Amino acid sequence: MEPSEKINAIVLNGAEKSGAEIELIVEEPLEIRINGEPYATIMRTPGDELELAAGFCFTEGIVDSFADILTIGFCADAEDTKNIINVMTPAREECAGAADPRKSSGRKLESRSSCGLCGVKMLEDIYKRLTPLKDGPEIRAADIVKMQHLMIRDQKLQVRTKGAHAVALVRMNGEPIVVREDVGRHNALDKAIGYALLRRIDCSGCVAILSGRISFEMAQKAVRAQIPIVAAVSAATSLAVELAERLNCTLIGRLRDDSMNIYTHKERIIY
Repeated sequence: MEPSEKINAIVLNGAEKSGAEIELIVEEPLEIRINGEPYATIMRTPGDELELAAGFCFTEGIVDSFADILTIGFCADAEDTKNIINVMTPAREECAGAADPRKSSGRKLESRSSCGLCGVKMLEDIYKRLTPLKDGPEIRAADIVKMQHLMIRDQKLQVRTKGAHAVALVRMNGEPIVVREDVGRHNALDKAIGYALLRRIDCSGCVAILSGRISFEMAQKAVRAQIPIVAAVSAATSLAVELAERLNCTLIGRLRDDSMNIYTHKERIIY
């Protein structure tokens, strides 16, 4: 499946009207199964499905490390072999985590590209499952701006469709790790985290650059992956700032060439 497709449309520009072929980002359902049982259906852009499933399972707390993923792959025996992934994990009592999140979080089976906290009952339950970040490291504000340009440079799907979100993971020294795009902000972050998880890359030495706003769940996913600095083109929500302040994560919003808003744990940023 391709991440984009072309359609014929009418383009109005003031009083002028013309026909044009326009490229759209593709949105398709991906069902994630855990040990053969359906867990969630995510509306996503085709591509990097294994990373998306791995990152999703990690940020959901279904697995706690790469070692908890016994196998991961498309379901060969399913009717729709391109849109169903099965993740095999050990029995929960063998994993590092305690309670089975499939039973404790109350998540519904459907998740949409714009929706994150489906069915989670209490915020305190989320906080209890997250580990506060360690202090440091420090980075220059100007270097974060350069990281944003690295993400923009690799937003190829956004250039073609104008409908894709992106997340970049970059090392503190400016070395890019990965840029992932998707119709959903949460999916793009899960893809990037899944990329790191499957390659055993430690995210505690990384900065995450986001193309959209920092919502509560975006901050939650970053903290779960122990990413110390999250910077976004758009603003953060009040609840995201509350979570980041509580768990020692630096949030930066409204990132531009000559300006940014540093919301939390400002000591990591060198002006």
